Amino acid sequence: MSNNLVSEKLQNLNVQYQHPSYLLEKKLLKSIKMGLLDESLQVLKLIKKFDPPKVAKDLVRSSKNLLIGSCTLFTRAAIEAGLSAEDAYDVSDAFIKQIENITSKQEADDFEAAMVKEFVELIQETTILNYPYPISKIIYYIHQNITQKLSVSSLAKMVHLSPDYLSKLFHKEVEVPLSDYIQKQKVETAKIFLEFDEMNITEISILFEFCNHGYFTNVFKKHTGQTPAAYRKNSNQIK
Repeated sequence: MSNNLVSEKLQNLNVQYQHPSYLLEKKLLKSIKMGLLDESLQVLKLIKKFDPPKVAKDLVRSSKNLLIGSCTLFTRAAIEAGLSAEDAYDVSDAFIKQIENITSKQEADDFEAAMVKEFVELIQETTILNYPYPISKIIYYIHQNITQKLSVSSLAKMVHLSPDYLSKLFHKEVEVPLSDYIQKQKVETAKIFLEFDEMNITEISILFEFCNHGYFTNVFKKHTGQTPAAYRKNSNQIK
């Protein structure tokens, strides 16, 4: 499936829900924690289509208050993703000081996108770029192309290494087999679609380049302890 089609699917999410802002907020925080910048910004754009609550008499003050709330959520997401609490709170404090200088709602909207970008990049640096080359390049590529067909051999070719050597190097640095890492990242992103999209499970398995519904189910259960259908059912009950 092309990246344009995937983006279109992401942009069409959540239109059927009774409380879209809450569900979109959950999806935004998951995308941030996974270090997915494009997806995070797409979800933020969807959130902005809904009228924000007014939490102060003055529109600009209301926008600033909402930004402070967003900053708090983004900070928690970054910490859960592995960023040190001290670093995350330092960034949060700096953002809150800048928020007080905002003079318009448009400026507030632009600043929220900038906060998302900064937190995602920090998460990427913490979870991806700390690894030496070529492992950092491989991990970054996996995260940015998670719906594509990914194999050890194709990734090895990309960094001009043999599949066996790359597998050994990856296992040594990341402490999990490369094939398992690919599966895990696909499963984690597939969870977003199971929670927030009405695509059936077969369509989701195709989207993430699993050979068939049964294989997707087996891989999903291997990494989560439950089937995709059970995960979707449990997620809907929580909502």
